Amino acid sequence: QFLIFVFLLCGMPAPISGDTPYRENAAPVLRLGIVPFHSAPTLLRVHRPLRDHLSRALGREVLIYTSHSHERFLNDIFEGRFDIVVSPAHFLPMLADRGYVPLVRYSNPFELLLVVRKGGNIDDLDDLRGRRIGLPDRLSFYYIVGMQWFHSMDQRLGYYSLIEQSSHVAGLLAVDAGRIDAAVTGRPALQLLNKEVRDRLDLIETSHPAMPSLTTLAGTHLGAAEVERLRVALEAFPHTEGGQQFFAVSGYGGYIPVTMADVEDARRYEKLVFQLMSAQARAAAKNTVRGIERTQ
Repeated sequence: QFLIFVFLLCGMPAPISGDTPYRENAAPVLRLGIVPFHSAPTLLRVHRPLRDHLSRALGREVLIYTSHSHERFLNDIFEGRFDIVVSPAHFLPMLADRGYVPLVRYSNPFELLLVVRKGGNIDDLDDLRGRRIGLPDRLSFYYIVGMQWFHSMDQRLGYYSLIEQSSHVAGLLAVDAGRIDAAVTGRPALQLLNKEVRDRLDLIETSHPAMPSLTTLAGTHLGAAEVERLRVALEAFPHTEGGQQFFAVSGYGGYIPVTMADVEDARRYEKLVFQLMSAQARAAAKNTVRGIERTQ
């Protein structure tokens, strides 16, 4: 139901450093859940420095998890599968209501990117008339924001087709293969794409306002002291060698504080998110209050 990524294929945890191997009586592992905006192997590769840093700083093994869709990601949260979560802004109210504390946010805001294939005769927004435009997974931030933006452009664009893709990567690959004419995505997904494919793609300016980036949250079931230790570890990460590598590859820029005021601001998305969820997921959301605490 969800993918688990462990550094060694045999399932044994890798030592954080050569002189500090894990012991059998070590503290329980921490489960780091990352929203599935990219392929599982890419998420693991990019976030390995973060995993290693948190393991060293907290003295606990950290395993990276993701899910096969944004809805499954929410369900995994409702079922208490993650201790730490890296989430898009539109999920923040649901997470806060279920026992997660926002800690830090990536400093570089999200941009709404419209990606086309080079040489495909799409040079500006007016060229999108009658075109097939891909949006990622219907519960992704870019689906919601992209759908709202395109509807605001109806008078200018006239007829066009919005086609849901299974993920950001699927949409970008569909543009490259000519199955759709354009795709809505974000810079992190584009930056982590294979360079050979990325070099065949181009960007159309949307002039959409910048949006809040991904937020890292911790479950209150960890206890106030451990949550605070995690906050300190995260704030130190950009100043480490691994952190500098992580932010250079991902393009996230660094960390800035995030508050409950940011969570409340994101409630404007909550109703639409709930409407886009399947009936099963809506039922799970209604029946889960601080759900991660129930599972402990």
